[in-house]
Amino acid sequence: MKKTLSVCLFPRTEHSKIKPYWPMIGALLVVLSLNLQARDTIMEEGQARVALSAESASLKEVLESLEAQTKYRFFYNHKALSASERITLYLDNVSMEAALRELSAQADLVFKIRGDQIVVKRKPAIPVLALFDRDAYAALSEADLERITSLPEEVPFADDITVTGQVLDENNSPLPSVNIIIKGTTVGTTTDASGRFSITVPDEDAVLVFSFIGYLPQEVRVGSQTSLNIRMEPDVSTLTEIVVVGYGTQKRSSVTGAVASVDSEEITALAVPSVQAALQGRVAGVQVTNNGSPGSNPIVRIRGIGSITGSSDPLYVVDGLPTGGLNHFDPRDIESVEVLKDAAAAAIYGSRAANGVILITTKKGAAGKGGMNVEIDSYYGIQRAWRLLDLLNTEQYLQYGQELLTNAGSAIPPRFSALDDPIYPGATQTYRQTNTDWQDAVFRTAPIYQTQASLSASGEKSSVYASIGFYGQDGIMIGTDFKRYNVRFNSEFKISNKVTFGQTLTIAASRTSNLQESGGRTILQHVVHSVPYIPVFDPTKQGGYRAPDNNDGSDPENPVRIQLMDKNLGESARAFGTAYVNINILPFLTYRFTFGGDFAYNRNTVSQPIYNDGFGARLTHNLADNRNTNHASLYTNQLTFDKQFGKHSVNITAVAERQDTKSSGLNASAQQASNLIYSLQAGQNMNIGFNETNPTTLVSYLGRINYEFGNKYLLSASIRRDGYSGFAPGFKWGNFPGVSVGWRISEEQFMSAVPAITELKLRASYGSLGANNVGPFDWQSVINLNVTYPFNNVNQGGAYFSALPNRELAWETTNMTNFGIDAGFFDNKFTLTAEYYKRKVDDLLLRLTLPPSMGYSVPYLGNVGKMENWGFELQAGYNKQSGNLLFNATANFTTVRNKVTDLYVPGNTIFAGQNADFGGFNITKTEAGYPLQGFYGWVVEGIFQSQAEIDAADAIDGNPGTKYQSQAAPGDLKFKDLDGNGVIDESDRTYIGSFLPDFTYGLNLSASYKNFDVTLFIQGVHGNEVYNGVKVLTQGMLRLFGAETAVLNAWTPENPNTDVPRAVDGDPNQNSRTSTRFVEDGSYMRIKNLNIGYSVPADVLSSFANGTIRKLRIYASFQNLLTVTNYKGYDPEIGYRSANNLIQGIDYGQYPQPRAIMGGLQIGF
Repeated sequence: MKKTLSVCLFPRTEHSKIKPYWPMIGALLVVLSLNLQARDTIMEEGQARVALSAESASLKEVLESLEAQTKYRFFYNHKALSASERITLYLDNVSMEAALRELSAQADLVFKIRGDQIVVKRKPAIPVLALFDRDAYAALSEADLERITSLPEEVPFADDITVTGQVLDENNSPLPSVNIIIKGTTVGTTTDASGRFSITVPDEDAVLVFSFIGYLPQEVRVGSQTSLNIRMEPDVSTLTEIVVVGYGTQKRSSVTGAVASVDSEEITALAVPSVQAALQGRVAGVQVTNNGSPGSNPIVRIRGIGSITGSSDPLYVVDGLPTGGLNHFDPRDIESVEVLKDAAAAAIYGSRAANGVILITTKKGAAGKGGMNVEIDSYYGIQRAWRLLDLLNTEQYLQYGQELLTNAGSAIPPRFSALDDPIYPGATQTYRQTNTDWQDAVFRTAPIYQTQASLSASGEKSSVYASIGFYGQDGIMIGTDFKRYNVRFNSEFKISNKVTFGQTLTIAASRTSNLQESGGRTILQHVVHSVPYIPVFDPTKQGGYRAPDNNDGSDPENPVRIQLMDKNLGESARAFGTAYVNINILPFLTYRFTFGGDFAYNRNTVSQPIYNDGFGARLTHNLADNRNTNHASLYTNQLTFDKQFGKHSVNITAVAERQDTKSSGLNASAQQASNLIYSLQAGQNMNIGFNETNPTTLVSYLGRINYEFGNKYLLSASIRRDGYSGFAPGFKWGNFPGVSVGWRISEEQFMSAVPAITELKLRASYGSLGANNVGPFDWQSVINLNVTYPFNNVNQGGAYFSALPNRELAWETTNMTNFGIDAGFFDNKFTLTAEYYKRKVDDLLLRLTLPPSMGYSVPYLGNVGKMENWGFELQAGYNKQSGNLLFNATANFTTVRNKVTDLYVPGNTIFAGQNADFGGFNITKTEAGYPLQGFYGWVVEGIFQSQAEIDAADAIDGNPGTKYQSQAAPGDLKFKDLDGNGVIDESDRTYIGSFLPDFTYGLNLSASYKNFDVTLFIQGVHGNEVYNGVKVLTQGMLRLFGAETAVLNAWTPENPNTDVPRAVDGDPNQNSRTSTRFVEDGSYMRIKNLNIGYSVPADVLSSFANGTIRKLRIYASFQNLLTVTNYKGYDPEIGYRSANNLIQGIDYGQYPQPRAIMGGLQIGF
């Protein structure tokens, strides 16, 4: 019986799940096969074949011809070789070894091959006898025979000098692949991966020329030196010569759009978890607001907010593949970041570029031939909250509580009469003796740590970059942490002179313990509300925690119980990569195909155990498990024409692209009777929901032309046509053009009379961008099923439309104008970039609540608004090197102004931010003619000091039946009567502040001296207001909650000179309403980072470990070292509570920024 053995890599049932990833798996298999092919190719290079046709040629000409055909370079002493000697030699496809034999026989030369170098020397002037010439051999004297038999293999020249040494960069790190040439010759070498070199020179007068891209060349006379240590000086004029502009690159001098760059050195110098955080304060026009919660995404805004209710996040493109958040990417894998700020630069990305584009390029293999670098970067540090509030202790709280209740005539809670009772049965501690610091119970000192190991290597036709990393951050608030694991593998192979293949791949996993919310309140709201005489723990309660009960007169939940007992865990995994092939069809015509894949898996589990803390109780163990997968694939075909015709330079790019996305999710919840059971199966009230979003497709065609004449006159024009499946038929396609021009005045002949100006370029641009902030079904009707209707007195099953369709739903469109100037002075020691922009957004998407009479319960999504942003940007730089001192300074300054110009909604107004704990009023208002989301409330004029003052206010309108403020009493706030009708009402509300800053700025200073380096980064925001919701809780005096010590300065007849109103339970005058009392200056200046480092000298490193360690740097890093602000809350850098643009700038008690101190180590091999 015949038996067949079969092997299955994946179970049959999993084939459908694996199928979407076959292209990526196939790409990896191709990479492995190409790696083997590249190895074989490199091995074959040693058998190079040459051809030569030389008739009466000089020896120098013959050697140069052989160099041109191979990787070999010839080294020889010009004095030892005759310039008049002529060579006649004909070779046809022979090996290099055979060619050297022929040349040796004719020219009387000796060749010694050392790697890719060939040393050429004259044969010694002694008798050389053929074996068959016996007579001549017999005629030799004994002295001649002794001389022949004792000759060494090589006879060195008497005047040859071997020079060794090492080349370092400006940071004292070894610089590989530096070209070293003996001046006036073609003789030279390159530094290895450790920056070391060895070269033979003819005499002491020889001059070595050191050169490397991005650095100024150096010339060094050898003299009596046999060992050299060279430190290269950066050439600022070429450091940013090439920039990524989307679907290609451009010379910096040729860029006509608003494109800003951040290189890898700036990013890796910071101990930050994400690329977005590294951008904060470093690019003019880009505002980054961090959230202190571990693993959270910062808010990034490029030139202001671009949508009212849609996303204002920029488009992120990593190695050509558009993506969402960047939390899964290790910043140390990033080579460069380009920010496309204006429409002309971003139009190439069309319908997704309305909020700007951030292009991220990851690292590739080390430059040079045969180089390999291994880097290890690790740090560890501790974090703490940089500021805590001054909350009442038990004694102060009892004093405040008595006054609060007495002024209102409210009953004193029973606990105030039983403060000497034990805090729980059997306890020896009383309530009066208890003094719980709830901030101390929730905040903690927490570690932060990171380690990454990377390998960068390259050969003649291949390069590889690989890394593995781990990042961990425990939050400064208990129960929060974030851990991330990263693996990256990038490679590129030159298959032939015309074909190059490459790929990028990152695989990451993360785990987040999230900050909780309970009862609609943040943890910090519960912290500041908690009572100091209540203990954190109570072993007599189920669950072991304690909270106020009916004897205490307050109801905050125990924040420690929420954070430590309840669990909200997020887990995610991601595979993200591209594979590409470049084909050079002609020297000026290139085809590129790219496939990209992005798979993300997210899971969120919730566990809320049974407890009873005296006030609240949970009778079941509540469980939830939510899972979601997202798939995206990209197919890009790109053709690039790049050619120069005399003074005309033309680059044309044409692209056809398709991106598909699909997501699916599973949500389940249940209740169990025990805290020991975490399984949803067999639980009570089990609910399971499955959703699968239909695939969405974006099909794009785009073209771009860059034209340059005489390196002076520049033109760039592009257009992208996008078709998106999420819009209704007839509205699926949109066109997004962009055009920009530039004039390099510095290249004009008349500018030669102004040598101080190195670079001067004027730029102007205009373009149109889009935003497709819609789901795949938003334009369609929604049908509700499982409803019944009475028909002939019998309920019949039916359905109804709950949403009105909008078949004309369209893109949000952004039109932007930009004017810019780029300047450099004194060989670019000083640089300056200035921009003015105006950004108009049309067809803003809003959801409108329809009248109940229409019968639609789901808000209607329509294009119903317009908005403008405009502003000015300035970026300046200075760099100087004096001996061993290198100094660099960059500064940026940005202004953003905003106005909603049209709003087609009922009343032309949108209110937001209503919160019962904040007085119950809406906090923000958005209306046409004003900036987005201004704080809207009453203006405080002062405090009523007497009843006579209240009576005088009541008499203003002459009507004894009206009251200025109906519930006012001495000590209450007096609000301003803006409409003059003698009554404080809704019509007296006005704009009282804006979260939008007048300007933002950043200053980065770096210096190095010999082996020491220091970097100082200052970032700030000025002119913005923050609505201090925490102050409403701690000084609003609504009820018998915990409070700040400021309430001890509340108004009393004996303490009239205060700005704190009277303490009164229930707040009858609504002193806690939305008003100028709670709007504070949110401006701040922060020392964001301070890094101090020391690099062990290269000559010290070379003395141990056989020179395998090429770099060793230790450093200390300080984050948020100093904050200067007038804001009184936890942190003026208000993170977000939700993505809603209409409630930004409201401090609900978001997670504050930590102050961190870290120590790190960087090792290079």
